Amino acid sequence: MGIRSSKVEHLYGHMPFCAAKCHYCAFYSEAGSAAKMEDYVDALLLELGEFATQLAPKTIFFGGGTPSLLPAPLLRRVLEALHEKVSLRQLGEWTIECNPSTVSTEKAKLFREFGVNRISMGVQALDDELLKTIGRVHSLKAAMGSYAKLRAAGFDNINLDLMFGLPGQTMDHWRNTLERAIELQPEHLSTYCLILEEDTGFWSLFQKGLIKPDEDQELAMYQAAIDTLGAAGYRQYEISNFAQPGRECAHNIAYWEGENYLGLGPSACSTVDNRRWQNIPDTDRYIEGVRNRKSIVGFEEVLTPDLRAAERAAFGMRMNAGVPAELVRGRWDEEIAELLSAELVQWRNGRLRPTPRGILFADEVAAQFV
Repeated sequence: MGIRSSKVEHLYGHMPFCAAKCHYCAFYSEAGSAAKMEDYVDALLLELGEFATQLAPKTIFFGGGTPSLLPAPLLRRVLEALHEKVSLRQLGEWTIECNPSTVSTEKAKLFREFGVNRISMGVQALDDELLKTIGRVHSLKAAMGSYAKLRAAGFDNINLDLMFGLPGQTMDHWRNTLERAIELQPEHLSTYCLILEEDTGFWSLFQKGLIKPDEDQELAMYQAAIDTLGAAGYRQYEISNFAQPGRECAHNIAYWEGENYLGLGPSACSTVDNRRWQNIPDTDRYIEGVRNRKSIVGFEEVLTPDLRAAERAAFGMRMNAGVPAELVRGRWDEEIAELLSAELVQWRNGRLRPTPRGILFADEVAAQFV
């Protein structure tokens, strides 16, 4: 299935395997046998072959699941195939998500060998009791060890994911996590508030009244992250993301700015021009479909120019840079007037930007555009 005449510049690959399902996770993932992982890689490379000539990626992002869970020989096959099939001449950022329990010196060196230059590691907490609470399979010691291995392999662009609003997590826990993370001096930090989503372990506990979110504490934790990370030199550029100067995640910014991207693998989404589609969120059916040249699209929709503009505006208001004035003027003048009155947005240098207060209430601001 072809895409378009000009090249797509952003590529995502979904690796659906995890060692265990975290209690908060609603992403598509599953446990995987060695045989299924091999079949999955076979299918992924066949799917890649369909689109290879229409790709000229500036960014690549492997997410999951846990990409680093794949055995090194299978990872090598994927990395080699990308070099063989796809023009990587303009590639600037190549990210792989890792779980601290699956980082080895061999894999770190393998990633570097093939040009991966950014690692995003799902630490989530720097406290062993909290890690057990949320169902992570790694320990604080493992996280520190994996971070050291990545540095030793030459990685100079590492993101750490952290979570707040967790069951049993106090403000002291959170401040301690932030301070420990800053001591490690990663180039990028992502901080996420726990969201209780259906079909997760935590959702079941919430339904039974065993978890009770505290919105006031969550807001206080978020403000603590903004203040603490800002004071340490991490610039907030999106509601959940903080970076040292020049280390913002280019791949995610491409999503938020409404650029075209292609997703490969089960459950992966793609948005290209006026079309969005998602592959079926089922690894077995995905493998079978690719093998037999059947459609693996589970969902698709046509995107009108108005819908793309609305999404661009909504996602843009998650970012401190906001959106260009010409995107929103004449479309949402009444909504913008209300947001200006509430001091949630401001005009600056030809752009509509969220205020510091608007960042705290980014979902409410974004809702005005969709």
